[in-house]
Amino acid sequence: MARPIDKVLLSYRAERYDDALAALLPLLRTSKPVLEMMLLAAQCYSKTKQNAEAAKWYLKAAEVPGPKQAMLRALAAELLQQLDESLAALTAARQAAKSVEFDREAEASFRRCLHKSLSLDETLMENQRFLDLLRAGDERYFSVEQPFNNISWCADESLNARMTYVHNASAFTADTKQARRTYPHAFANKIRIGYLSSDFSDQHATMRLFQSVILGHDRQRFEVTLFCNTNEEMIRNDRGLRQTYPNLVQIGHLEDQEAAKLIRSHGVDILVDLKGHTKGARIGVINIGGAPIQVAYLGYPGSGTGIDCDYVIGDRIVLPAESRPFYHEKFCLLPDSYQANDNIHRSRPQAASRASLGLPQDRPILAAFNVTRKITPQTATLWAEILRRAPRSLLWILCSDRFARDNFLKWISEEGIARERVIFADRADYAEHIARLPAADIGLDTFPYNGHTTTSDQLWAGLPVPTYKGSHFASRVTESLLTAAGITELVAEDARSYVDLCVSLIEDRPRLQAVREKLGAQRATCPLFDTMRFTRHLETAFQIMVERERAGLAPDHFAVPPLPDS
Repeated sequence: MARPIDKVLLSYRAERYDDALAALLPLLRTSKPVLEMMLLAAQCYSKTKQNAEAAKWYLKAAEVPGPKQAMLRALAAELLQQLDESLAALTAARQAAKSVEFDREAEASFRRCLHKSLSLDETLMENQRFLDLLRAGDERYFSVEQPFNNISWCADESLNARMTYVHNASAFTADTKQARRTYPHAFANKIRIGYLSSDFSDQHATMRLFQSVILGHDRQRFEVTLFCNTNEEMIRNDRGLRQTYPNLVQIGHLEDQEAAKLIRSHGVDILVDLKGHTKGARIGVINIGGAPIQVAYLGYPGSGTGIDCDYVIGDRIVLPAESRPFYHEKFCLLPDSYQANDNIHRSRPQAASRASLGLPQDRPILAAFNVTRKITPQTATLWAEILRRAPRSLLWILCSDRFARDNFLKWISEEGIARERVIFADRADYAEHIARLPAADIGLDTFPYNGHTTTSDQLWAGLPVPTYKGSHFASRVTESLLTAAGITELVAEDARSYVDLCVSLIEDRPRLQAVREKLGAQRATCPLFDTMRFTRHLETAFQIMVERERAGLAPDHFAVPPLPDS
């Protein structure tokens, strides 16, 4: 005899999720739900993007004793996080992680939610616990965090290099690399460059940096193809520049094998992965192989553990020689900064007044405009010390999440800083955001993951951003940008010196004004914002890679010679 739930299962298996729910809901109302019913409800709601209902039923299902409790709470936490229900997400994730001795997904979910919540004391303790497990060599924990999340708080390159999690793909092997590198390939007169990304929209931070490089390539020497994995929402948000990008080839609808085959069919000499271990990456495509030379650039600041790239593009600051043992890629060192910057299409509107932004005229304003997950306990502690030593200063912080705001205010008040000295900012349209930056006195960097696009946006707007020397790629970026902008006086040696530097700039108004004037005067001429100079250097890098390949030489470390100063 057929059970009432069998009709639900038939609809679910046929992917008719609304029909499945229509049959399931009366059963949930009229009888005591069993685990199978609750899981079906959660799955149907999840498949139809009704995340709040899906999370509710996952949590109900997690109340049933069994081996899947942690997994179900972790699933609920991820859905709640997408809904910006941060407190509920963290609560569910914490329960998931603490209910079992070890569960990879539960641990990962807990750490993601925790780092976004600005629960700084708990984060400090949990990071130390996790770090101790990594240093003890517990292999289970090297598989927990995505490498991008790991480098956001851990600046130990020897540990970063041992992370084993590879999203939606298998790590490359010596055999797969050999198969990719020996695949038959014919070079042509022009060097054929393929860029692989999910960010081909003029509203994405990567393209705000890089689009004028793509558009500025020498078409007499280079043939450029963009292999596009960009989602429809991001494409819709584009303001028109995407239409000018050359040779866009859609691969988002293709499985990895098909996408790699399509890239191969274009005869690409160098495939540049602009994603690494970041959202929207197609690691499986890279590891199957689309070109004889594969290069990591811009999207991910570190070694792409498990990703088959021959080179990583950096500079002498972000990739010093002592970092080589922690990278499987060879270093391609650009002569100024590794970071491209668009001086053609990048917005630079009229600066907004403090009055229009609701900021006081007579107080030093410290802008902290990096994303919330970069505000580590280390970062917050440095900011608090600056605020203590510069008692008239105010912290202007980008944070929209109410739970995170409350947590930060509680923490800062316990540090002896009045809550009234914290001013929260919401996200804004890009032009509006750039216009508000000059209203601050200095920009506060984050550690160990510095501002990247955020720092260059601030420098572009004329806002000084002090920093100190880091110990992995992500923590050396602001130093790289400041060096290419010609204001190395903003680079401190260590954390203590960084606080001293920030306080002295706040208190010595003539000194701060001189730095701002120097930055403003050099913005139009410094290498950091010279897009064509950068493009020519990048093209020289590609040429060197191809010349080595054509000569039968294996990839090796090299530095691009600088063009004469213009």
